[in-house]
Amino acid sequence: MEENNRSTGGEGSEEPDSDTRFGRAKEFMGNKYNEMREKVDDVDFGAVTDQVRSYVRSNPGKALLISIGVGFVIGLLLRGGDEDEEE
Repeated sequence: MEENNRSTGGEGSEEPDSDTRFGRAKEFMGNKYNEMREKVDDVDFGAVTDQVRSYVRSNPGKALLISIGVGFVIGLLLRGGDEDEEE
């Protein structure tokens, strides 16, 4: 009978459906948050820093180009849209 109310749009059918949908979404996002938090907790940032330093020392040209590219992209993102361009 509940399926008929949902499919036909009976009174009060949206509230329980939306509650369960939001409940499932909240549970899903909570699980994903906990998974990511565990992954971040497992990362040894000292080891990552050492790896980056050794890469930069062995490939200074690539490291420089990568940093220039990242800086350019960040600059574009922070600059925003300039709609008042002068002609």
